[in-house]
This record gives sequence, C-alpha cells and structure tokens, in this order.
Amino acid sequence: MKEPFYIEDIFLKFFDTMSTNRIFMQPNDRSAAVSFYTSLNSNAQLTENQAKYILRILTKYRNTCQPYYDFIVHLEQPLWKNSFRIIDQSKKVWVEQDGKEIWMCFRFPFQLKEEFDREIISQQGWASQSSQWDRERKIRKLKFYDYNSMPVFDFCKERDFEIDESFMEALSNVEEIWQNQKFHQRRSVIENNQVFLRNAPEDALDYFNSHKSNKVSADLILAKNMGYIYNEKPNNVFEKIASNKGNRFFARDIEQFLQLSYGVEGKILLILERSERAEDWIRHLAFEIEKLGYDRTDFRVCFRSSNKENPDFNKWVNQSGFGGKIQDAKFLIFQQKPAKWLFKDVNDVIIVATNELLPGMNSTARAMFNNHPCVVFIGEYKPVKDKEDIVEL
Repeated sequence: MKEPFYIEDIFLKFFDTMSTNRIFMQPNDRSAAVSFYTSLNSNAQLTENQAKYILRILTKYRNTCQPYYDFIVHLEQPLWKNSFRIIDQSKKVWVEQDGKEIWMCFRFPFQLKEEFDREIISQQGWASQSSQWDRERKIRKLKFYDYNSMPVFDFCKERDFEIDESFMEALSNVEEIWQNQKFHQRRSVIENNQVFLRNAPEDALDYFNSHKSNKVSADLILAKNMGYIYNEKPNNVFEKIASNKGNRFFARDIEQFLQLSYGVEGKILLILERSERAEDWIRHLAFEIEKLGYDRTDFRVCFRSSNKENPDFNKWVNQSGFGGKIQDAKFLIFQQKPAKWLFKDVNDVIIVATNELLPGMNSTARAMFNNHPCVVFIGEYKPVKDKEDIVEL
C-alpha cells in the first residue's frame, strides 16, 4: 500500500498509530488531535490556523512516533490535499422579522464571541431563549424587545460593525418610544376628577371599571395594585403611593394609617408582631379609633389569647366591638400570620400593614409582604430594608 504524502492523510495515520500503540500525548494536544481527526474523517475543510496547529502536533511527536510510523520527511515541504477554508471576518448587525418575532441579527468572527456574550448577553441577563444561534446561516439572533438596543449599538459601533439601515430604523423607533414613554407606558391618569387607565388591555379595563369606586384616592391605589403607576408629581399620600413602583411605605402613627385606609376601597390586612405587646397595641388602636371618631365595628381581631393565660383580653375584644362577622369588617387583624380562610374566601385586600419593624413572620406572611403592591409599616421608627427603599408617607 502506497504511503500517504498529503498532510491530512499523514495526520490520520499518525493519530491511529499513536492510539493503537498507546503513545502518550499531552492532554491539550490530544484534545485538539481528536477534534482534527474527527474533522478530517468527515472531509471538513481546515482553516489556515488549524493546519498550522496540525503541523505543530506532528512536529512535536515525530520522534516519539518514528519507531512505528516515520513521516518526518513529509514535514520539510508539507503538501495539503485541500485548500484552506477562509474564515468570514465580516462584522454586521441588522434587524429582520420572522412571523411575529423581531430579531437583531449579528455576524462576527468567533474571536468576538466571548466579548459579545459578556457585554451583551450577560449584562442584560435575559433567558437563553432570547438568544439563538442559527447554525445554517451562522448568525447570532437576539429578540429585539428583550434587549436594550442602545448598548448593542454602542458595542457594534466601537468594533466597526457594518450597521444595516434596518437596525438604525428600528433603533430610531425605540428612541422615539423612549422619548415619549409617558404616552406608551401602562399608567393611570386623573382627568375630570376621575382615574383612568392608559395603554391597558381590554380585560384590565374591564376589571378596573368593575372594581373602581369613582373616588380618586381609592381608584389610584386600585390602579397601582394592578400595575398602572400614576406618573405625575404626587400631591398627597394616595398619589405618593400610586406614583411609586415599590411596594413598601411607612406611616409614623396610627392616625396617618387610618386616614390612608379609609381613603381606599377594600379590606385592610393588619399583621401584628407575636408578643404580649400586640395586645397593648390593639388597646392603643382602640383608643385612637375612639379619639379620631372612627367606628370600632369596622375592625376584627382575628386571633385570641389563651383563656388560661389571658382570659381578660378575649373578653375585652368582644366588649370593645372587635368581634363579629368577618365579611362586615374593613380591617382584619392577625398575629404573625393570616389565617388560611383569608385566601379561600373573596377578600379584596387593598393594603397589607404591620407594626413590626423587622418581621419575623412565617412564609405566608413574608410572601404577602414581598409581593403585595401596597405594604405599610406603622410605627415611630422607619424600618430599614436592605434591597429597596421604604417610602415615608
């Protein structure tokens, strides 16, 4: 059988010889050799850099392999069977539409991949389905509305990409929306002393219209709880809550809390700290209700003390008008955690409140505090929260 003289064939025989005789190769070299062997067996074209790497491996192990296969003479003037594959070094970005989806499309050399992933993909942190690799066309695709197109533009401009007119046109449209975002965002507005939703789908409008009270303060909070933020300068506590995207607010005393609560429609869920101080706080609440002229029958204490330890408190609750049917009450007061029935019945909780500065509550209460759109802390001192500001009313 005629000895091979093309480098591609020499490398295939070299690798088979090394493997058959279990001749050691350094891990990096062996990993690369396996890849080249697979490519050459499938008749794939090599790039010029890959060809240079193959020659380095053959040169490095020529003496080790010589007792089994001597190819040294062919390395002096290497002959290649196939021409080298030319790598597309072009860099281009454009926008195209595929059905309902709009994509930013990129073509760039492999050496930019790590930088692109770090500065565009990782920084903006979207899920993998927002970024796709089109194997046939060999392009990267990003869902246009899942990424901030301005950093993408800066990235491409700094690296001399060819920026297609389709990308610039899409970018121009985004900038126009950004400049006029007040008119495109979901929001609530006050017109003719009524609250309206803007840019809301039909089902949201139906819900809002069926639940609104035509009372501005109440409807602003309802809209905020639905995710429609009031984006004008606030002039009172209701507008302050409605204009804030966060969900944590602080009332310095019971009077301010009650004024807020009676300005909205729906139930108020009040979760107290678990200690004997909770009973003292409720007695103080009763005093404030009386002093400010509110109705005690609007309040329900939904927990009781042990009759063995403190029978007087349970008797006081009933005598003070804090007992009765739940459905007739505006304020539902719990200790540490709400009861399960609160989630089974139809109870429209518009505000969740607490007197505890550092809530040590169970998972249900914590979930409500993290996820409810309007949470109010009541107390002399403003609580401290690491992740987000608590807005003082």
